[in-house]
Amino acid sequence: MNPASICRRFVLIGLLIVAACGDGGGGSSDVGTLAYVVTSCREVAGAATVWQELRLLRGETETLTVMSVGPLGPFTSYGLCTVYGRERDSLAPRLGAFQRLGMAPDGSGVVFELSDALAQVGRDLLPPEQGGMYYVRADGSGLRRLGPASRVPAWYFVPPTGLWYNIRFGFDPAGRQVTYPDLGPFDDTGEEAPQVFVKRLATGERRQLTFLPRVAHAGDPPDIGWPEFVDSRTILFARASESPNRITQLSVDSIDPQVSEVPTVALPGGTLIPVFHIIGGEWTGGSFQVAGEAVNRPGTTWPPTEVFVTDGTNVLQLTDFRRTDTALFPPFYSPRDQRVYFTASADPLGTNPSHDCQMFSMEPLSRDLRQVTFFHEGGDHYAACMGDRRPNGCRIDFPYLTAQQPVTGTIYFRSTCDPLGLNPNGAQFFAIQPDGTGLRQLTNARGFVRGADGTMEVEIVDYIFKYSPPR
Repeated sequence: MNPASICRRFVLIGLLIVAACGDGGGGSSDVGTLAYVVTSCREVAGAATVWQELRLLRGETETLTVMSVGPLGPFTSYGLCTVYGRERDSLAPRLGAFQRLGMAPDGSGVVFELSDALAQVGRDLLPPEQGGMYYVRADGSGLRRLGPASRVPAWYFVPPTGLWYNIRFGFDPAGRQVTYPDLGPFDDTGEEAPQVFVKRLATGERRQLTFLPRVAHAGDPPDIGWPEFVDSRTILFARASESPNRITQLSVDSIDPQVSEVPTVALPGGTLIPVFHIIGGEWTGGSFQVAGEAVNRPGTTWPPTEVFVTDGTNVLQLTDFRRTDTALFPPFYSPRDQRVYFTASADPLGTNPSHDCQMFSMEPLSRDLRQVTFFHEGGDHYAACMGDRRPNGCRIDFPYLTAQQPVTGTIYFRSTCDPLGLNPNGAQFFAIQPDGTGLRQLTNARGFVRGADGTMEVEIVDYIFKYSPPR
């Protein structure tokens, strides 16, 4: 498995969701809301049982459990619980029922999806009446079912590069509808292919916006992924155009469903990067593969990845670390600090000689670079930010699109690192100030535990998470 491929597919789109307000009910949180899935797996003699919870963390003190699933099993696990647990890897959406998650821009409500029909192992154990898409307010009230779950997988294994994830719902700026991929007809014969859909939260009504023929070959990921609203009616999405890994960027109007190609600019020797009109003249960030040999994986086909920003007209390359594990999760631009935050195992300032995975920030125009964290557990691994089992480094993952409380400046992140001695075997949520002070661990999942009787137990905060600051 190649964790770099997991996250590079996240950042190919480089989206910016514009700020708006209102979700038609529920009231927004004045402290910010973090929604996340915790998965527990107990494995005995090759048979596993899974439990899952969707939790909401409001501020840093109030934790609500809004949905519990399980026990699912026991089922033949082929040792996957043990493997993922030892590597401090995410269990969902490959095991269990939680597939996708999205949060309203103002943090007032959450949409999530339950289905184990496409799980890696242990399929069809979820009671049929529990499956589907759901909405819940950020205070834990108003839980209701919106309709059936998508039939497009939220994960896909693409040999030899690794995992492909599509685990989010994209909200419109007003918080009244979400977009996601699902199967739908593309001609009069009724044959189906992955398409872009929208669903209204008030009524549960869903509409198919695209009618595109299937292009994926056997063994490829689904044709369509990562649909997101970029304004009140325009949805941007990625589509496979040819086997095996060519991706094109398209948009569709949610009111007058016309599909259009997205303008792109080609960086020399690099990947085509979509260029979007960005309201307010701010920057948006992304990480993209560039040509050349990576200094931490010489002699391989793994290309370096660097951090870029665009203001809608100009594209700037911010880093030149020549490493494969830079910004595995999308970097984000902070309007508050006017800086881009990203992760890397490089040592550009002489303060990370062991090449641990660290958080950095940079002002785009002056190129002022600062190291925010000073973690020490990578052991100079060739790609510490990929976060394999210890002592081979650890991960730092940002919530998609936004990770910062705009008033206090607090940055929230998921990590397998153990800077406080409270996370020896798992993944947790942390908070830190932009200057590196005030580091706090916000969750206490047990991680991987081996019992004296040979029982393996894992409790981990999964990749499926989203943060929305107060508006």
